[in-house]
Amino acid sequence: MSDLLNDRANVRPEAAAPTRWEKFRLVVKVVELRLRFVALMACTGLAFAYWDEIWNEYDKWTRPAAARVVADAEHEFYCPMHPSVVQAEPGNCPICGMPLSKRKKGRVEALPNGVVSRVQLAPMRVAQGGVRTAEIGYEPLAETISTVGFVAFDERNLKRISSRTKGLARVEKLLVDFTGTTVEAGQPLAELYSPELYQAIRELLMARRTAAETEGRLGAPGRGVLGDRGDFLTMSREKLALWGVEAGQVEKILAAGKAEYRLPILAPIGGVVVRKNIVEGQYVSEGDALFEVADLSRVWVQAQLYEDQIDRVRIGQEVHATAEAFPGESFAGKVAFIDPALDPTTRTVNVRYDLPNPDGRLRPGMYAVVTFRAPVADTPQYKRQIARADAPRPRMKITRAVRTVEEQKTCPVTKAALGSMGAPISVAVKEGEIWVCCASCTEKLASQPARYLTDDAPAPTGSVVSVPESAVVDDGARQLVYVETDPGVFEGRVVVLGHRIGDRFPVVSGLEAGDRVAAAGAFLIDAESRLTAGAPPDHDHPAPAAAPTASAHGGRRR
Repeated sequence: MSDLLNDRANVRPEAAAPTRWEKFRLVVKVVELRLRFVALMACTGLAFAYWDEIWNEYDKWTRPAAARVVADAEHEFYCPMHPSVVQAEPGNCPICGMPLSKRKKGRVEALPNGVVSRVQLAPMRVAQGGVRTAEIGYEPLAETISTVGFVAFDERNLKRISSRTKGLARVEKLLVDFTGTTVEAGQPLAELYSPELYQAIRELLMARRTAAETEGRLGAPGRGVLGDRGDFLTMSREKLALWGVEAGQVEKILAAGKAEYRLPILAPIGGVVVRKNIVEGQYVSEGDALFEVADLSRVWVQAQLYEDQIDRVRIGQEVHATAEAFPGESFAGKVAFIDPALDPTTRTVNVRYDLPNPDGRLRPGMYAVVTFRAPVADTPQYKRQIARADAPRPRMKITRAVRTVEEQKTCPVTKAALGSMGAPISVAVKEGEIWVCCASCTEKLASQPARYLTDDAPAPTGSVVSVPESAVVDDGARQLVYVETDPGVFEGRVVVLGHRIGDRFPVVSGLEAGDRVAAAGAFLIDAESRLTAGAPPDHDHPAPAAAPTASAHGGRRR
């Protein structure tokens, strides 16, 4: 202020000093200049902050007038594709540009089956909430199940040797006198003495001698009257066989021509004596177990699976095990048997697979870590869930270059009836001409024609559609995934998911490859959908028992 007054004084040195009124006016002008600058900056900031509202108002008043629709206090206008767009006057949707539809106030339009909510978020809200979308597709998901197991005898190669002679028999000599001895098939294990067995051997020798003596003295008529002496020899052989005497032992007895009071017990198979129940001088009765011999050239690996893991393992599935005794080495095989009954104590099921063990390194009783790798697409549970789901809705396929609206009937993008959202729009594609229900479908059809106009391609072998765990909202009664059908527009779809594998869920129904889901910020969208007026109550759209249908805009069913 002082500088300005000095300048004026220097310009007009001869003039008289300014009056008090002039000084007041000068101060007012300086303040006015500064206020104009502040007001200009404020107006600029408000214009940037409310640019969308200003532009919408400008577009509203400059847009050509559409067909006149009478507005009253009982009705309102909304966008069928974006229910959050509601206004009192007729016009076009500011998002997709289609004409607004009329409805009674307070009435919420029903969403497609399987879609429980639809919400629109401004770009600023999307950025503030950290909402991030991701396109889902096919992935070769495989579930890995690791459980405790142990090495066991192959029960088919485990033999128990019991006393088969009548009465009491005494162990005269023990040839295998400790457990763990390796024996060969036919090797003597012990020698038994039994009066009944000794008498049976004497009867065998007597029958053979009698048959030889009568063979020459009696002719055929005599043998017919007195009977064939060879029958007695055969009966004696069979008696010894029933008592556990092998045919080779019988031939040795006949060759020696005398009865031995000690009879050797032979090993039926080659292997290891895993149990010895007798000592020398012990008396054993008929049926008493003497030895157990196991062939360890093949062993079983048995694993314990909990009941919620049973459906992920099948016969023939690859499996491998590791043992602490052999670090870094894996023993692979295939599942050979799954027990039909559950152990009520441990609530587990025994699963086994056969394993060659030619060098005998794997010993029964060893602990092992058994790992099953189950591709989700091949598990019986996933196949049953897919079979229970509704038949997939086929995509539209152009069979002629030009089709009429009556022939096409439905929009390939929304699956809605043509004409339900205004006049159908013709779109030229490389296969010919196709009709869509609204202007927003034109861009989607042009950007992804293969998605909407071709038949379903088979899924890659061993792959399934999966969704990130962060995209799933579980409210206890159902699982929801929010799909972005338009920029900033999210639909809450009821989905059926399989078991979680890592940080992903395999999708049984409700989603398909190519859908963009809210991989981050799904809970923010869910909270917004419960507050917005466009979301219907939960009791109006209960979760379906089987597989739900997909969205009506930008989605297809699997």
